[in-house]
Amino acid sequence: MIERFDHAVIGVPDLGGAMEAFGRLGFDVAEGGRHPSLGTRNAIVRFGLDYLELLTVEHPDTARSRGAFGSDLLDFLERDSGLVGFVLAGSGLDEEADALRALDVGVEGPFEMDRIHARGGRLEWRLVLPGASPWRRPWPYLIDWITTASDLLEWDPPGDHACGVTGVAGIELAVDDLPGAAALYEQGLGLRPGEGHRWPQARSRHYPISGFRLGIHRPTGAGAVATELDRRGPGPLLLLLSSGDLAGAARTLSRNRVRYEESSEGIDIDPDAAAGARLRIVPT
Repeated sequence: MIERFDHAVIGVPDLGGAMEAFGRLGFDVAEGGRHPSLGTRNAIVRFGLDYLELLTVEHPDTARSRGAFGSDLLDFLERDSGLVGFVLAGSGLDEEADALRALDVGVEGPFEMDRIHARGGRLEWRLVLPGASPWRRPWPYLIDWITTASDLLEWDPPGDHACGVTGVAGIELAVDDLPGAAALYEQGLGLRPGEGHRWPQARSRHYPISGFRLGIHRPTGAGAVATELDRRGPGPLLLLLSSGDLAGAARTLSRNRVRYEESSEGIDIDPDAAAGARLRIVPT
């Protein structure tokens, strides 16, 4: 059963540079650790149980040995940087895996993974990978944490973010097959459609998940969705971050000389300042 949003993954070729960039955005960025079985290393921007993961490949041979799960990430990082995936958390993931297989969606898992924390601890979870790879796809991968929520927050405590962001409010995805994507979310993952913001020049479906909103958008003409599909293919388009003080967020960005634009939708941060990720700060 899908219970909540877990985290968004921002793929970065240079982890140290990305940590500095997110620090300039006003985020409290912490060393994460290493995934020995995947050859990757990360840093964490923690809010509560939801967080942002800055992820890089440290050992390319190990990553490629994991098939599409590792090689797709490495291929992305060889040419790009930015939003590359996202994760929904739940329990009983065997049920979701079976439902996805019934839709003829290739599925890997559930299987166990771990992360060796920078401070020496070991965090554990089970994963389900629709389509064998979650990277730059119009679907998430699924996580069932073995490590308890209290231990997760002890190892990676919520940060003190100068920009005033308090959590992840939603994610917008570009898709080229709206009915197919809707079937995956509704029949495969058991989500129910709800109301949401319509994008210009796009047909959309929206899915609320415990206060988080997920939108899928297929372009009907020239616009941001069509541009993203042309540039990167289906997958994450925009991450929405919550703040109760947009004016304070704008002051932090201005003080750190970060380019941004304000509109009725919120504050859009220049992707060049966010390791290629499109981020929008929206009111809580």
